[in-house]
Amino acid sequence: MKTKEMEESNNEGVITTFRHSLDSIPLDLIGDILLKFPAKSLVEFTCVSNTWYSIIRSQMFIKTFMSMSISRPRILLTFKRNHNGENELLFFSSPDTSQVSNDSSSVVSRHEMTISRTSLGDYIIHSPSVRGFLCCSHQHQYMVCNPTTRQVINLPEDHRFDHGTMKCYMHLGYDPSSDKYKVLRMVTQPGSNLVSEHSVYTLERQQCSYSPWRRVEGDISNYIPSSNGVCINGVVYYEARIKPWISSVVLVTFDFGSERFCQIKTPGEKFTCLANYKGKLAGLSLLGNSFNLWVLDDVKEQTWSKTDTFVLSHTLWNIQLKFSGTTDAGELVFAPSSFSDDFHVFYFDIKEKTMRRVKLEGVTNDEEFRCRRKHLCYVSISCDHVENIYMY
Repeated sequence: MKTKEMEESNNEGVITTFRHSLDSIPLDLIGDILLKFPAKSLVEFTCVSNTWYSIIRSQMFIKTFMSMSISRPRILLTFKRNHNGENELLFFSSPDTSQVSNDSSSVVSRHEMTISRTSLGDYIIHSPSVRGFLCCSHQHQYMVCNPTTRQVINLPEDHRFDHGTMKCYMHLGYDPSSDKYKVLRMVTQPGSNLVSEHSVYTLERQQCSYSPWRRVEGDISNYIPSSNGVCINGVVYYEARIKPWISSVVLVTFDFGSERFCQIKTPGEKFTCLANYKGKLAGLSLLGNSFNLWVLDDVKEQTWSKTDTFVLSHTLWNIQLKFSGTTDAGELVFAPSSFSDDFHVFYFDIKEKTMRRVKLEGVTNDEEFRCRRKHLCYVSISCDHVENIYMY
């Protein structure tokens, strides 16, 4: 009994000495040291002491860490699985391989988080990663999640809408002028696919208990969104079909700062996917086993340029690759839409017209993934994901 008491006393003495040692280190030096740790460790370190919690949660520390994260982007892989009423999203991330010049290489993926629901219905990804956050939904519950911190923020419901007859479309964005993350919601008319109302929700650390959706007016209405959006410099771009439905396809833009809508004419081709190409909006149009990449050079003048027409090899075409975005180096990223044990991501260099592939390892080695990998998993990829330690 005395031995146990002595051990507990010794442990308490060690902890007390450790805390006193921490208190003797200047705060700015502690911050510099903490910045050298990975994001997952920083999230755990908030439990070490009140001092560390205050440092890691401070705006200055978060902004400094974000600037470092942007310089080392990652690829976020989202695996969607639905079987016997069990619905899951599994998030993995891999390092950016823009500096790899080999035709074939491999990287190790890391499991970030898993969210699941036991009710019926698929998970839907509404937006790619926006500075580490992404928007998704299950049934009528919309949420914003951060795979780095494993935080899931349920967006407030609006009981004015009948989900049985009305649909909601969501776009997540970041407003650099206010340093705020916002969600654009588009609601359709009852019994129709036509969008009739727009509203915005601003993510805050102190969330309101009531529904804080703010209605915003725009010059465009009665349209059908026809593609996922991409947020570039505080503006989200997405395709929409307007009357007459067959031929009239335009790009709709929404500025998260001014909260205003605009329309941009497309070059005449329907885009399969929109992407951020070196800070400019780009659209990929597929033509059989070839594709064109269009770049919006001037937003005000609405001028587009076509890089070239590229042809995919029959080998790649047979595995049903889909366009997933671009890297900071300007490479086009293609990946299969469903997961296999031999899973590769393909990078196409526009200038050199060469393709390299990177095998993603570590996913099938993850115990949690193996337990769930009994049925087909659909894959969604965000090419410019960054680690964000911001917590709401």
